[in-house]
Amino acid sequence: MPTILVPPLLCSSLVYGPVIDAAWTHGSVTVADTRHDDTIAGMAARLLRDAPEEFALLGTSMGGYVALEVVRQAPRRVRALALVSTSARRDTPEQRASREHQSRLVEAGEFDRLVELAFPGVVAEQHETDPALLGVWRAMARTVGAQVFLRQQRAVMARADARELLSTIDCPTMVIHGADDRLIPVERGEEIARAIPGAELVVIEDAGHFVFLEQPEVIASAVAGFLDWMDPSR
Repeated sequence: MPTILVPPLLCSSLVYGPVIDAAWTHGSVTVADTRHDDTIAGMAARLLRDAPEEFALLGTSMGGYVALEVVRQAPRRVRALALVSTSARRDTPEQRASREHQSRLVEAGEFDRLVELAFPGVVAEQHETDPALLGVWRAMARTVGAQVFLRQQRAVMARADARELLSTIDCPTMVIHGADDRLIPVERGEEIARAIPGAELVVIEDAGHFVFLEQPEVIASAVAGFLDWMDPSR
C-alpha cells in the first residue's frame, strides 16, 4: 500500500525520517509537496493529482489539515488515515493574531528571528534547550524558506473547520498527539479521535508538537503497528 506523508508548516521531509522505513515496508512512500499553494484545498488537490488511486495518508499539524481536506475531496481513495498533532477546528482569534504577527516579522526581513522565536512552541517545555532538536528545526526552516512559509500561513489561516467531516470518515484511523503539545493541545487530538468512528488515539508522553523528533522510536513503533494492522497481507 503506498503511503503519502504530508509535512507540517515550515517543515521539510526531514521531519518524517523516523517513520519512512516503517512505511516503506508496505510500499512506496511519497512526501507531499505543500510549497506551491496558498490554500489547504489547493494543497489537497495537488496531492490527489500526483497520488496513486488508493493510498494510506499521514498528515501532521498543517499536514493534518491537508489530510482532512483530501478525505473531503476524495474519501474513497484514502485507505487508512493517521492524523498527528493536529486539529479539526479553525484558528481562534488569538491564534490568527499570532500568525499575522509572525507573517509581519517575515515580511520585514526577519525570517531567521521568526524561526528562533517559534522553536519553543513546537517542543515540550522540557526540550526547549535541546540543541539537536533546535538544529533540525533550523535546517528544515532553511529548506522551506520565507516565501513558502508566508504562503503556508495564508493557507492555514483561511482553512475550513473540519469537525462536521469527522463522523463521515470510515477508513481505519489513528490519531497521534504529544501529551505536552503547547501549540495544539492534546485535547484537540482527543476531540478528533472521539468524532471519527473506531479511531485509535495514541498519546505520546514526554513530547510536544515536534513529536516525530522528540520521541522518534515511540512514534515509529506506533505508525508501524498501525500500518501492519491495516495491511496484514504484507
